[in-house]
Amino acid sequence: MNIFSIISVAFVAIGTGYSIFLVYRHKNKFNNTSGILISMVIAVITGLLAGSIIGIASGETFLTVGISLIIGFIVGFLAGHPVGILAILMGAISGLMGGINGAILGLFLQYINPTLFLGILLGFYVVIIGFVIIYIQVAANTKFSINTEELSPFAIIAGGIILVSLFLFMYSSDMVKIPGKNDTAQTQITQETHSQTAGKTEVDVSGESSPKVKMLLTEKGYSPNMIRVKKGVPVELEITNPLDSSSCLSTFMIPDFNINNINLKTGSTKLSFTPDKTGEYTFSCGMQMFTGKIIVE
Repeated sequence: MNIFSIISVAFVAIGTGYSIFLVYRHKNKFNNTSGILISMVIAVITGLLAGSIIGIASGETFLTVGISLIIGFIVGFLAGHPVGILAILMGAISGLMGGINGAILGLFLQYINPTLFLGILLGFYVVIIGFVIIYIQVAANTKFSINTEELSPFAIIAGGIILVSLFLFMYSSDMVKIPGKNDTAQTQITQETHSQTAGKTEVDVSGESSPKVKMLLTEKGYSPNMIRVKKGVPVELEITNPLDSSSCLSTFMIPDFNINNINLKTGSTKLSFTPDKTGEYTFSCGMQMFTGKIIVE
């Protein structure tokens, strides 16, 4: 988990915790309808962002979805509890929906510039939770006089312009890789590497004292997809990725040798591991759609 993910977790914990605290503190100021809506909004936006953070950081589908569902349910329950049983039910359901959608979104975002998209989601979270906190404060304090019944057309138009400008900037900049737009250098890497390693499915370096294995990512998987090594001998693995950064293959892992969710950028990435036990071990992409084997003798 990088520093921005930690910052996002802190924002979610503070924002959601404070909004739920305000609901408990001013629960007598809400009618049943407004209390239900507040609990639903808090639960769904928290579940969405929390699930996305966990999906980006973990990459393991079952764990991500499970934790996200639990977080969404708990937040919905706590946000609805001061209001009543119907608010609890609606908040819990909203939290479950937000959690599972956030988990799925996070699992996909880890392949497409996750930091940038996480920043956008965090921006939405801050705005929405901010509106919730303002609404609660206005409803509970007669000294404030803000029209919470509607937004002005200016605010709606301004928000739309900001969102459209942001996405146009992302699309036109180098921060996001657009599928199908590969530069000349990338194509050259593909051709050169493919000519060297195409057709190989197995490599045996078990007899070498300093084994080095070159691997190529293709649309069909890994080449080679079977590697024979010697127990106790460090192995250097050089992986060349000529594919788009949004490909599932851009994430690599060998869980048995503590290599987890390595981001394979376009070009070459060097990894090393020491096989400390004999047997057959699997390496794969982040979603385990493409796999290969390491045979330790």
